[in-house]
Amino acid sequence: MSSLLQRETDRSSDPEAAAATDERAVTESGLFRLGRTLFGAVLAFMAVDNLRNLEERVQYAESKDAPAPSLSVPATSGGLLIGGIGVALWRVPASAAAAVAAFFAAATPVMHDFWNVDDPELRQQEFFHFAKNAALLGAAIAFLRLALSEESRE
Repeated sequence: MSSLLQRETDRSSDPEAAAATDERAVTESGLFRLGRTLFGAVLAFMAVDNLRNLEERVQYAESKDAPAPSLSVPATSGGLLIGGIGVALWRVPASAAAAVAAFFAAATPVMHDFWNVDDPELRQQEFFHFAKNAALLGAAIAFLRLALSEESRE
């Protein structure tokens, strides 16, 4: 109990130290480790699936008029794989989270352009993929923010 009171006293006297302590507590918590492991592992699985079905993914990217699909699909999938593993293991976390964020920021509006789809069912499917990817982009940005604040403390 006294350590809790001391932490609250320290927080009120030095807001920067309190923020650093809170961020450190977050990144060292079991729930954070579970969350980043699940997030990164699912992204790595998605990337491996893309690479295993590369011809199909390249054809889909071509149908969406993605730039240089035979180069961009393996490159972005590789970045997603490395980023996913990096986030899951919390190794070079800022670079890993930035790679994941870059993947979703670049791929989402090109590959899930629901606003260009005429068929209502396909539009809805593309919208859900767009929304899912937007949520994943948000999570990647949150991981990036935590990783950058952790780096600045070191």
